[in-house]
Amino acid sequence: MCSGKDFFEILNIGEMPPANAFLEKKDFDKEESFPLGVQLCKNCKSLQLRQVISPKLIFQDYCYATRASKPLVEHFHRLAEEIANNYVQSSNDLVIEIGSNDGALLSKIKDRCRVLGIDPASNMAKTAIQEGVPTLVEFFDTKLSEKIKSEMKEARVIVANNVMAHIEDLRDVFSGVKKLLSPEGKFIFEVHWVGNLLNEGGFDQIYHEHLYYHSLHSLQVLLNSLGMTVNDVKLVPIHGESIRVYAGNSGTSSEAVRKLLDCEIEMGLLDTKTYQNFSKKVESNKGKLNKLLAKLKKDGKKIVGYGAPAKGNTLLNYFKIGPEILDYITDTTPSKQGKYTPGTHILVVSPEILLKDLPDYALLLSWNYADAILEKEKELRKKGLKFIIPVPEVRIVELCNDKPFENLANFSINSVAKAIIP
Repeated sequence: MCSGKDFFEILNIGEMPPANAFLEKKDFDKEESFPLGVQLCKNCKSLQLRQVISPKLIFQDYCYATRASKPLVEHFHRLAEEIANNYVQSSNDLVIEIGSNDGALLSKIKDRCRVLGIDPASNMAKTAIQEGVPTLVEFFDTKLSEKIKSEMKEARVIVANNVMAHIEDLRDVFSGVKKLLSPEGKFIFEVHWVGNLLNEGGFDQIYHEHLYYHSLHSLQVLLNSLGMTVNDVKLVPIHGESIRVYAGNSGTSSEAVRKLLDCEIEMGLLDTKTYQNFSKKVESNKGKLNKLLAKLKKDGKKIVGYGAPAKGNTLLNYFKIGPEILDYITDTTPSKQGKYTPGTHILVVSPEILLKDLPDYALLLSWNYADAILEKEKELRKKGLKFIIPVPEVRIVELCNDKPFENLANFSINSVAKAIIP
């Protein structure tokens, strides 16, 4: 981000396998684990991993599919409409998506302009191509940007969602974006916001894929150093809470940019003590959840997991929750079903099993979609299924009640940020 070399260790999670490396039972003995911990750059205040593993281990056979999450698809479709209505001026304009996955976003606007997806996962690119989205199976960098520019001309919009946390050499990628973007073009990207990570305790966003945990401050340092400007920013309620940054090769910064920068200072995102308090909070949550699960198992309750996102595997591994606690985990992603979670080796099955094998409790690992899931599973909740939400505070959700474990006070989600930025 800034070429700084002075770091402060924040949280050491220990050794764990890549969070999306779901595996078959026969491959348990072959499973590899790698160190996982985060550190803070004392110069630009970027929170980042201490160690990096090869992206080829993670992304070339990727099981995370955008279309498997209805809320995420709806979110991207809204963004696609915004791009088409506000930035696309002709059918000849080019919109490029870095980390295009299965093409869910670009498929929504492919009839309004030229589109190009870029993603290293061949299985996801195949799905996107079947949906009519031209896709390059590549890692994006400056060299590729020059090739695309020579063949397809400049891009009116370059979009990248939940991918700028995954790239080690961000300076090269942002340089490639700068070269490929037209003078009046927009670079629109979403990243997990470190303010949500710290204030909501969503530490499970930390896994090997996520090399960076961004603040607007650290992103502005990088963009400004390359001669780019943060034109606008929004807080968006996805993956807990993310920031959507609008950047360009020209223009000025909006009032929202100033407000969020001020908000980050007020929240202590430039203060090392804030990050130390975060690590203490993670340990506290670990004790509370394990105490609750142990009590329920002692009482003979049947507990399963609901959702098998990558973030859930960080929580399961760090909290040491295995098949002795969760009988199985349900997930809608076909490529995960019939496999086992990395590290903890819990079987992943189709959600249909809940219709005939109703447990007493479901640990909601996809807690960032809690509202949508609780509404979706209202009928199961009427039949007695209770949800345990592990983040930001451990609480049990029944049909008409939201009970904090041990009468813990409920969190007000990002109260500081929402008071400043509507």
